Amino acid sequence: MRLNSGKVFLQSAAQDFKRTGAVAPSTRALARSMTAELACKYCSDASVIEVGGGTGSITREIVRNLGPGNRLDVYEIDARFAGHLKERVCKDKGFANPGANIRIHNQAIESINPIRRYDFVISCLPFTNFEPEMVRRIFEIYRAILKPHGICSFYEYVLMRNAARMMSGKPSERERVAGVARVVREFVLRYAYKREIILLNLPPAIVYHLRFDHEN
Repeated sequence: MRLNSGKVFLQSAAQDFKRTGAVAPSTRALARSMTAELACKYCSDASVIEVGGGTGSITREIVRNLGPGNRLDVYEIDARFAGHLKERVCKDKGFANPGANIRIHNQAIESINPIRRYDFVISCLPFTNFEPEMVRRIFEIYRAILKPHGICSFYEYVLMRNAARMMSGKPSERERVAGVARVVREFVLRYAYKREIILLNLPPAIVYHLRFDHEN
């Protein structure tokens, strides 16, 4: 069954673009890069959490890389997106993986119990739209829920923060965006071990893979 993910995306983006944080769903190229570490470090009892599942562009690629006994929890705060994801898990052949346990949570990641339980965190949140303190809090949650040697993967759009600063006429907004940049840069410089620029995406994106138990 083919579900209209594009229509759902546009409806949510029109209603709350700041929460959606994108002009189009992620491409297959971005999805493959985001799941590359999951694909090459597969383990039989892997547990994965995706934060900000959207319409499922990256979720679908995660599901393709799950094996029997693997678990995927998707946290999506937008009710329309969460409902669409649940429908795709039930009806979309691209989400068919009878050996994996897939659960969709219509909740913010801040609501999670911060215990070490995941091997992979795949974050699709639009950090540029958040307050710097919230970005730091989210990274600390990721650190708390990852098992030892776990991997956190996230992306940001190339030059998006520069564009946001240039387009904003408010000094407070420019400082907010600059504050987000400082927080992201801090975690990237300290923990990132791999990065990749994805040009085949709208807009182009850069993917980072982090290990919180290994500092650069």
